[in-house]
Amino acid sequence: MRTAANIGIILLAAAALAFLPAGSEVGAALGRALRLAFILVFALGFSFAYRRFGSDFERLSAGFRALGLGAVGVLVVTFAGWSRLLAGGGGLLTALLLLGCCGAALFVVWQRYRAIV
Repeated sequence: MRTAANIGIILLAAAALAFLPAGSEVGAALGRALRLAFILVFALGFSFAYRRFGSDFERLSAGFRALGLGAVGVLVVTFAGWSRLLAGGGGLLTALLLLGCCGAALFVVWQRYRAIV
């Protein structure tokens, strides 16, 4: 039943884009809503993880904590400005470079966390 509801939502959104006179504006609004929902889920997930593992995270040195929190901050800013990054020349390469660097930084922090805990 849940799958049918999800398919219905997708079909409703597609119909709005195809048949409404201002379909492109509806599509832009849906895109903004999905981006905002993704950032919200990311932030809430980070918040819950920090509550659960905050005491373990505090056992890391200040440098690793700063690296981890900085990487999360850059990820949020990158996701928030995704459309502007893609609009400029070389923006996709910049966005992918930012995502890769943040992923590498979080991997280093995770490795250090695993070594301590």
